[in-house]
Amino acid sequence: MVSIRVFELLISFKTQGTKCKEKEGKPIQEGINNQRNRTQDTQDEGSLHVEKTQSDELPEEEKEKKKTSEKSTRCVVWSQNMLKTAKISRMTQEYRDNKGYKPNLSTAISEKTMEKNRYQLTHRYFQIFASFRYHHIFCADENRVVLKGRDSSNDYINASWMEMPDGLQFISTQGPIKNTIADFWHMIYTEKCSVIVMLCQYVEDEQEKCQRYFSDSSEKEFGEYTVKVVEKAVEPWNPVKMTVIQLQKKNCSLKHLVHHYWYYDWHDQVAPLDPVPMIKLYKAVLKKSASKPIVVHCSAGVGRTSTFVGIHLGSVMIRESSSVEMVEILKRLRKMRLGSIQSQLQYVFLTVLIITLFIEDKIIKKDELFESLLNKYVGVTKKVTAAIMEEEERKRLRRKEREAKEKEKEAREKKDLKNVEMKTPKVQKEVPSRPAVRRSPATVEDPPTKESPSNAANDNTFEERNGTKCLDQKLISPNGERQTKLERNRQKRMGRKGRKRN
Repeated sequence: MVSIRVFELLISFKTQGTKCKEKEGKPIQEGINNQRNRTQDTQDEGSLHVEKTQSDELPEEEKEKKKTSEKSTRCVVWSQNMLKTAKISRMTQEYRDNKGYKPNLSTAISEKTMEKNRYQLTHRYFQIFASFRYHHIFCADENRVVLKGRDSSNDYINASWMEMPDGLQFISTQGPIKNTIADFWHMIYTEKCSVIVMLCQYVEDEQEKCQRYFSDSSEKEFGEYTVKVVEKAVEPWNPVKMTVIQLQKKNCSLKHLVHHYWYYDWHDQVAPLDPVPMIKLYKAVLKKSASKPIVVHCSAGVGRTSTFVGIHLGSVMIRESSSVEMVEILKRLRKMRLGSIQSQLQYVFLTVLIITLFIEDKIIKKDELFESLLNKYVGVTKKVTAAIMEEEERKRLRRKEREAKEKEKEAREKKDLKNVEMKTPKVQKEVPSRPAVRRSPATVEDPPTKESPSNAANDNTFEERNGTKCLDQKLISPNGERQTKLERNRQKRMGRKGRKRN
């Protein structure tokens, strides 16, 4: 009995010791587990921090992509809306309704410097002509280009700043005239322009549209600048020529290079049939400009020039808002360059150019709606161009007829004058006769002797008194017959003898 009791006690003690050990070891194990958990949490926090940093970088790229995507979406929406409602008649009517829009801007400085404007409103005929073609040929004072380094009395050039919403700058100017070529190159040099875009020909319809401001074959000096072609014209695509020009100021070693792009197939008041070459030119110009001001000119610097600048302005405005109307683009252009867009066709052409730019940038696809608009535009442009050409031809023929009639009239007047001179008899001046002077017989009968100077003087006096003049011992009688001195004396003697007989 005792042994059994002892055995039970031993078992109970052993069981309690094991429980105590378990109770003591549990906190230790929990501590270890807690430590492991804290370490894991720290590692997890570190890994989460790294992932957060990476995720912060990704949204920026995604934001840019999102912005680009949004801009592209706006371009797509605008193009679709424009193409769905695109009618040439609606566009031309829209332009006619806003043709007379003129911002309230001062042009006092431009009006004072008329001799430097291509189209001067000085002659009454040109005032009538300009009333329906060139409504605004002046620069607004607030955005005109001021020639740097010049006195205020000589800092004017017919050029305007056109700043785009994205910060890019264009300079719209007229084609240089004879007395502004030096000013033109001064502007290029001082504004550090690296690109010139020329959108007209030098002569159109027998009228000068732009003075030649550089020579392809020789070095030229204009004012204080030397202009030289360093790379002759090449034709990267039709109808565009590109020439590299070197510009250097006198007494300065710095040489400035300018890329000259000439689009030579754009008639005034109309527009090209194919928009793709113009978009190629636009992209090439942006690439060469290196974010410097881009100089664009045609003849007056308002029609073709503003149409080209409108490509960039329109595309930037549409990327910001898909609800932009073409009229808004027109008005904004005119606030920067008075008289921008001069014809209905240029207005329609600008719309086609903007959509073509989106197609070339692969923002939208060329579809049937665009093809339909382009075909309608081409058809209308051909008709208008043909009508303008016919009118120009009629004007040319009328001008030639008028010149021929004027030449005929001059020749007839000369001939009539000559006939009148031939028919009119020449009136000879009659010399009044004077009575003969009696002389003594001794004087008459004396043989002719060599006359002394005094006698010769007396004889000349007598001859003048009788209307005769001595020329190398030959006399001219009053009736115009030439006589020698001996014949005269013989006639005198015969006359005296007859009087004596009587």
